[in-house]
Amino acid sequence: MHSAIGSESSKLTPATSGFVLSAAITVLFNTALAWVKDSSPALNGFMKSLSGHHWTTHGLVDLVLFVGLGLIFMSTRVAQKIDANRLIGVLIGAVTAAALGLALWYAFF
Repeated sequence: MHSAIGSESSKLTPATSGFVLSAAITVLFNTALAWVKDSSPALNGFMKSLSGHHWTTHGLVDLVLFVGLGLIFMSTRVAQKIDANRLIGVLIGAVTAAALGLALWYAFF
């Protein structure tokens, strides 16, 4: 009987592994950018001047980072060397840390 979840390690495609790693990094970058942007009126104003609203620029920067890193990781196959379960754990950890970081930031600052 073939199981989708076996005892042996699953292999992800270069695209999947590359973009999962890119997502983890982008999620953390997004949190850091929100902290820096909110504590720096000059940066917030600069980002607003680029697209009309600072959140629009923030989203575009995140998108460019996600796609750029994903393509780099896909072409170099660097993320494919990471075990699939570990890569998923990295993504879950990054999302959890980012959510906690943003929640604490907006609750106390």
